[in-house]
Amino acid sequence: MSRSTHNGVRRLSATRLAAALAFAVAIALVAAGCGDDSVEVTTTAAAGTPIAHGQQLAGESCSSCHGQNFEGVKSLGPALADSHFIQDYTDDEIIAFIKEGRSKDAPDNETGIAMPPYGGNPRLTDDDLADIVLFLRTMQ
Repeated sequence: MSRSTHNGVRRLSATRLAAALAFAVAIALVAAGCGDDSVEVTTTAAAGTPIAHGQQLAGESCSSCHGQNFEGVKSLGPALADSHFIQDYTDDEIIAFIKEGRSKDAPDNETGIAMPPYGGNPRLTDDDLADIVLFLRTMQ
């Protein structure tokens, strides 16, 4: 970690400080979500399965914008439950979409709000994304 010392006080570089602040803001936004911190989804999956893992990850990474039950949030994120998008595209196409995100001015963006790459969670792996898609398929 890049640090300097001034009068005996260690300081983060401006770049690291900006990154730390951006991370803190992102965490605060995700934590704020849409009210209640719990994610109640009617789909139940056996613990330890890819669907359960996808449900957990979707609750952590997608529900803030797409609703706690993935029913959509007006002017923020469309429904992922009973979604023509999920129904009409292949798993690989959905994973590619999540990885890329969508700009606010994309012609097919109905909300005018950008979706960040990886839904704002760059730690998601390809396997994580596949599990999320598998879970989303259970709600169609």
